[in-house]
Amino acid sequence: MAEGKVGFRNTSIFDKAGSQKVGKSDSKESASASPLCPECGSQRLYRDGLRYLAGGFSVQRWLCRDCAYRFSEKPSQKNLKWQINTPNTLTSKRRICANRKEAKNLTQATETKTVAGDTKPQIEEQTRKGLIINFMLYMKKQGFRPSTIKNRAELIKTLLNQGVDLNNPEDVKFAIADKKCGDGYKKNLVLAYDTLLRMQGKKWDAPNYKPADRLPFIPLETEIDKLINSVGRRISLFLHVLKETGADPGEALAIEWIDVDRNNKTITINHPVKGHKARIITISRELLNRLDALPKTTDKVFNVKMRTLLKNYNIQRKTAARKFANPRLRKITFTTFRHWKATMEYHKTKDILWVMRLLGHNSLKTTLIYIDLETALFREANDEFTVRVANTLDEASKLLEVGFEYVCEMEGKTLFKKRK
Repeated sequence: MAEGKVGFRNTSIFDKAGSQKVGKSDSKESASASPLCPECGSQRLYRDGLRYLAGGFSVQRWLCRDCAYRFSEKPSQKNLKWQINTPNTLTSKRRICANRKEAKNLTQATETKTVAGDTKPQIEEQTRKGLIINFMLYMKKQGFRPSTIKNRAELIKTLLNQGVDLNNPEDVKFAIADKKCGDGYKKNLVLAYDTLLRMQGKKWDAPNYKPADRLPFIPLETEIDKLINSVGRRISLFLHVLKETGADPGEALAIEWIDVDRNNKTITINHPVKGHKARIITISRELLNRLDALPKTTDKVFNVKMRTLLKNYNIQRKTAARKFANPRLRKITFTTFRHWKATMEYHKTKDILWVMRLLGHNSLKTTLIYIDLETALFREANDEFTVRVANTLDEASKLLEVGFEYVCEMEGKTLFKKRK
C-alpha cells in the first residue's frame, strides 16, 4: 500500500521499503507484542500512534498494512476497570479492545453500569418501558377505550419520572399529595395507579380526591361567531360542527362522510365517547354547504389528529383575542361549544330530557347542570317573550322555522311566542 493512501501525518519514520525504522530491542519487543489484525489476521502492522483514555491512560493504535484496518490494543485490566466507571468513556464511540469478542464483552459490562450522577440505569429504563407496555396491554384486554389507555399510561410515566417507588403505595400517596395540581388531576393519578395495582393483583387504601364543582364558561353567541370567522378554514368548519351539534370534540373529529345525510340535513354521531349514546342531530343548510365544499380524500371529514388541531386552534384563538381586544375568546375551548349548545337548547325548549338526548348522556344527573346555567344567564329575560299572530298556514310555517312556539288559537287566528 502506498504511503499517501495510508494517511500518516509523519512519513519520515518510514524507510523507502515502507517498513518502520526501529532498533534491535524495539524489533524484538514489537515482534512479540504486536497483535493480529482482527479483520484479516495479518501480522504486517504499523504502529499508528496512541489512543488516550480517561485518567491519563493510553493504548497503542495499529494499522494493518494489508487491509488498512485501524484498531487499538486492549488496555490492562486495572485501567479497564477504572475506565468502566468513568463517565466520559461511556458516551465515547472510540474502539478500545483489540478484537471484536473483547469489545462485545466490554459493551455488555458498560450497559449495566450507571453513569455518575445518573439515577436511571439503562437496565432500569428497559424495565420501565416493559411495565408501561404490559400496563397498556392489560387495559386493552380489560376493554378500556384507547383514549383512557393512553391517558393512564402517561400518568404512570409521570410517577416513574419522579422516581416514585410504585411497589410502595405509601410512597405513591405522598407523591400524589405533594403534587402542585388540582384535585381533578390527582384523582386521575389515583385511578391510574389503582388500575396498575389491579393488574398486579394488589390492593391499597386509595386516597379520596374530589374535584371542585365549577360551572363551565358560557360565551355569547356573537363571540362564538367571531371566533369561527377569524380562524382558518378547517378549524372554522370544525368549530361550526361543534356549535350546531353540541358533540364532544372526539365525537366530531371521528365523523365520517357516510354519517352526513344531505337529504335530511343530519349528522349521525356514530362514534360516541365517554359512554355517550349514538344519536342523529339536525344541522343547517349553511353547515351542509360548507361540508360539501371540502375535498373528500379520506373516509373521515376531519383527517387530522386532535393534538395537531388543538395546537393550531390555540395559536389562532390567541390571535383572534388580540385582534378583537376580547380576552374572553381565550377561554373558549372545544368543550365550551358543547356547554353553550346545551344551555341554549334548554333555554329554548325548557325540556331537560331533550337536552339529555341531544348530548348523548346516559344519566340525567349529568345534564341538570344546564338548568343552573340557563337560570344564571337568562335570569332577567326568562319571562319575556315576543308574540306573533299567524293568519294563514304559510305565516305559521315561517314563524315555526325561526324558532317561535305554538301557544293556542283565538278568534280563528294562531298565536306563537318566542323568548327574547
